[in-house]
Formats: sequence, structure tokens, C-alpha cells
Amino acid sequence: MARQVSFIKLKGRVGDLSFYKSGGEYLARTKGGVDGERIRTDPRFERTRENGREFQRSVKAGKLLRDAFSEHIFLTADRGMSGRLTSALSKVLKSDPESVRGERNVMGGELGILAGFEFNSGSNLDGIFLGRYTTQVAEGIANAELEAFSPSTSIRKPESATHAQLVMVAGNFNFNDLPSSVASAQSDTFDLSEIEHEGITLNVEVPVVEGGTGLVMLGLTFWQEVNGQLYKLNNGARNALRIVAVE
Repeated sequence: MARQVSFIKLKGRVGDLSFYKSGGEYLARTKGGVDGERIRTDPRFERTRENGREFQRSVKAGKLLRDAFSEHIFLTADRGMSGRLTSALSKVLKSDPESVRGERNVMGGELGILAGFEFNSGSNLDGIFLGRYTTQVAEGIANAELEAFSPSTSIRKPESATHAQLVMVAGNFNFNDLPSSVASAQSDTFDLSEIEHEGITLNVEVPVVEGGTGLVMLGLTFWQEVNGQLYKLNNGARNALRIVAVE
């Protein structure tokens, strides 16, 4: 690292030199790191190449799931969701007991690891919805059964929310070949001041993709009533969405 002493202060790159500002000082340094061609061909970087291939599979699997569920995670996901999902899928990939290192894949791993994944780290579904429910997915049919509950005491709501809605989203995914299908169902909105609400049943048929596996998400979204009209809370900070079942 070198300091720039000229009255002309540079930022950017010139040849193998990079000019930048840090701590109020203008500095310069030579280009660092290992040459890309060496990483691609040098036998000593085989482990790096293996890790890179597996990481890319996890990234692509995460993108497939995010794209399929984009409509429902738009007002739910926190800023770090993408990275957390890639990390969860990397754990699934690394649990593949058959493939050699560098060739491990998501479909060969323990997909049950994804159960319990929260798309909004700041709003855990089981933390804001205290009612009892069961979910399952098998052979293209997804189901959620919610027992009767009390909205006024079983839901921890944002201050401005007056109503809520439960949503189930199910998908069938082949995280290796990357086809997918998605279907969803939602309850009617209900008043959060209700003392008791009857049980809710949500069912959807999800087209099965070849070699795929089923996932079910259950979510809770909040609404506000203004002059008799319901509006979704736009910031989504308290909305919840959780993977609750894996086929």
C-alpha cells in the first residue's frame, strides 16, 4: 500500500495500480488476487473449482424457488432472504450422501432441511400466529388444516392492522433440471378483533414435474381497513411466510 502525495488525487485503476480513498487518505495498491485462468486450470485449485460448482447449483436452486414464489414473497421477504435461502440450499446440497465432492446436488440431499425456513427473519410465523395447524403435500396435492382460533388473542398484529389473511403456496420443484410448478390458495380476510374464528382448510393441486419434490409454504399477511376498504400493509415488515412441509 502506498500513499498518494501529489495534489492530483486519483480514484480507480490504471494498469496494475488501483487508487482509492480510505480513512480520509488517498492510497494506491497493486492489483492482487490469483489470476482467473490459474484458478480454472491449476490442479492446486481443484477444491476451489469444486466449491464453486456446488455453490452455483445452490444459487440456481434458490433463484428457481424465489422466482416461482415471487408474487407471495414480495411483501414478506427481508433484505437478507436471498443469502439465507442459498445457505439453506447449500446445506441440503452438502447432505447428498452419494455424489462425489464437486458433483453434489440439491435433489440428492436431505430436502427436509428446508422445513421451517422463514422468508422474513423479523416475523416468524409461529411467533405471530399462535393457532394450531397441520400441513402436508403428496402426489401433487397440498393441504393445510387450521383449527378454530381467536384472532384477538392468537395473532400478534402490527399496531395499524385491522384484518389478516392466511395464504398457502405450494410448488413442485426439480432443483437440478430447474422446472417448477406453483399453485396457491388463501382464506378470506378476517377481523383481528374477533373473539373466535372457525377452522380454515386450504387445498391446492400442484402439477408434478418430472423428478420434482413438493414444498408447502404457509403465510400470514396483514391488512388495514380505511373507510370500509381493505388495503394491504405495504411495508410487509410483519408479514410472515414459512416453509411448513416438504414431500
